[in-house]
Amino acid sequence: MALKHTILAFLSRQPLSGYEVAKEFAEGFGSCFWKASQQQVYAELTKLEQQGNVTYEAIPQPGRLDKKIYSITEQGQQELIDWLMQPSEPAAIREDLGVMGLAGHLVPVPAVIREIERRRQFHAEMLQQVQALDEPFAQNLATLELKDLYMHLIIRRAIRYQESWVAWCDEALAAIQASPGIDDDRDALKGRST
Repeated sequence: MALKHTILAFLSRQPLSGYEVAKEFAEGFGSCFWKASQQQVYAELTKLEQQGNVTYEAIPQPGRLDKKIYSITEQGQQELIDWLMQPSEPAAIREDLGVMGLAGHLVPVPAVIREIERRRQFHAEMLQQVQALDEPFAQNLATLELKDLYMHLIIRRAIRYQESWVAWCDEALAAIQASPGIDDDRDALKGRST
């Protein structure tokens, strides 16, 4: 998946300003499955406009730069449809905690525990955020238009993703605390501090 397809998908639903597109990546639907900075969004919108995939209407704002409201063009919609018709591939997992699983034994147990607790907190907060995004859809499930049902389903995937992280963190913390090797590590740490 490319950033351009995500932006085109947002614009296929409604015209948006660059700020609104960036906000979707920061705290809206886009935060469920893609990360992009405001600079990346604006750079990609410029490319999409140059390629003829989007157009914009400049709205004058007194004392400020004109506000650009972007819309997808027929060409942009066809680009998006062509991409959507291709089979999707699962994304490769690139996870720093996976490396910690390989080499975590080289650092003190409390450092590993702190990192897992920090990640648990992050995923618990993200879980609350995506659950809040889903509320309007879940409350009106029987009357959702197809485009909103699809959004609901993807948000549900994001909810499950965050739930699985929280559950894994809980499992990992319990396993580490129950490990007989944790006492050896604590003894070694005491020996280093003397």
